This record gives sequence, structure tokens and C-alpha cells, in this order.
Amino acid sequence: MSRHTVVGLQLDAAVVTHVLDPRLQARREEFGRSIDESGIDFLVLGGDHENEVEPRIDATVAATVLARHTSTVGLVVAGAVVRDHPFNLARRLGSLDHGSHGRAGWLIGSGPVDAAVDAVSVVRKLWESWPGDSIVDDAERGIFADSERIVHIDHSGIFSVSGPLNVPEPPQRKPPVFWRPATEAEQVAARRTADAVILPHEDSVRRYRAHFDPDAARDQVLLIDRQWTPGSTPPATEADGVIVRGFTATDLPALLDAVRRDPLLHDPRPTLRDRLGLQAAETVLSGGRSAFPVS
Repeated sequence: MSRHTVVGLQLDAAVVTHVLDPRLQARREEFGRSIDESGIDFLVLGGDHENEVEPRIDATVAATVLARHTSTVGLVVAGAVVRDHPFNLARRLGSLDHGSHGRAGWLIGSGPVDAAVDAVSVVRKLWESWPGDSIVDDAERGIFADSERIVHIDHSGIFSVSGPLNVPEPPQRKPPVFWRPATEAEQVAARRTADAVILPHEDSVRRYRAHFDPDAARDQVLLIDRQWTPGSTPPATEADGVIVRGFTATDLPALLDAVRRDPLLHDPRPTLRDRLGLQAAETVLSGGRSAFPVS
């Protein structure tokens, strides 16, 4: 699938709190319109590593509210496996993907590398455990789903999860997994696990691309963090796209003007996987014992 230069915005806790002020619904509506009209590809919610003492809106809750006020932009939610069990992450992200019609993504939070890799495996299996096409919705026969096709995943690793998930397969089948590796070990894991890898500067992009790993994911988007400077525009990059961060609510109008896409480049494709130029998600479950066998 062809790719354009990807543009995302990292919304920190202060910006999210400003945008989602419950007393000002018009602000949320205006923000949603301006984000969609700007043509950017996704927003990142959470994972900004601010002082945890400060009050903040849960990233999944914020994304759910923004899904109502936007129609095209992707919504990437940070979720750390040291805090959230993979089953809960799979359920929340799968529900968000349904609610946003295929616009959800997951940014892996900080934590042990082996636990993060295992959690991604669990979540992807759980997303497949209730196949979307098993839902037949046959009112005449009184059948909602071909329940025999809903299967246990029987995963045994860092996490032991039998499944199945209690949410049907998401519209994207596998919402994209983002990783911002902070160490060499995380970068190795991200090469083999993530759909999108976020790096800090151009030199890291060049080194990443120069290194060959036979076990690396072959369909992967490489992004670079860019700190927002008022009055600037994101410079060209050797990566597949940029994530702009470090801006305030006051900066938003100028920032959106700076990153606004030419109408010819505006990409109306509906899912986040499509906007990132990722191929259709591969199947990770083979067989599996039915959770509701028909006797």
C-alpha cells in the first residue's frame, strides 16, 4: 500500500484537559472540526511522562470523547502493561476501534521489555478470538453469532490468558501498535513487534534503517519526534512521518495551520492502518478450542 508523509500530534495532559473541559462542549466540537480539516493522521493521548500528581483525564476516556467529535483522525492511546492487564487493554482498544470505526491505535507504555512483547502477542490473539464475520445477526432464527467460532487463545507466557475476548474483532482486525523505544533492548523488541516505531532524531532513523534484523517486522512505519517551535513548520525527514509534541493549547491554531495538508494530499481513508499505509493485518491464531462448542 502506498504511503504519504505521516503527521501526528502528541497531546499532553494539559492540552487534553483544556480541550475536553466539560463546561465547554463547543470547544470540543471546534477542536474536532479543526483536527479533521487539518488533514493530520492521528493524535497520541497519554504517555507524555508528566508529573503523575497532576490531575489528568484517562487516555482511553479522552479518545472515546474525541471519537464522537472527529471523523477521520486516528486516536492512539498509551497503555502500559505494568498497569493494565493485556485482556483489559484488548477490550478497551477493541471497543475504541469499534466506536471510532477503525481509528484506534495503541502506544506501548514503559515497562519490562519481555512483558511488553508478550502483552502485544496476547492482545493481538484476543482481537482474533471472536471473529468479526462470526456475527450473523439472524433475527428470524434467533442467532446473533456463530458461537462455535469464538475460541480460547490459551496463551502461556509472561501472561497466562485463556480468553476469549468479550468484544468482537475490531474493524481494523489489528489496531496499529506504536512503540517509542527508550533503550537498545526496547528498540530490538520494537523492530520485531511494533507496526510503528517512534525515534528521537534523524541519526537514529538512519541507524535504524542501516541495521538488518532477519526477524524484524517487514511492514513497519518509522516516525520521528519533533518538538514544536512557534512560527516553525516541521522540517523534512528521512522517516515516514513525524509526531509533533511540546505545544500548548494556545499554540494549537498556529500549529494546525503549520501542519495543514495541501488538499491534494488530504487522505480521507477511513482506518488508521490505511492512513499509515500498513498492509492488512496477518492472522496470528490458528485453530483454537471453541469457547462455546455446539454439541
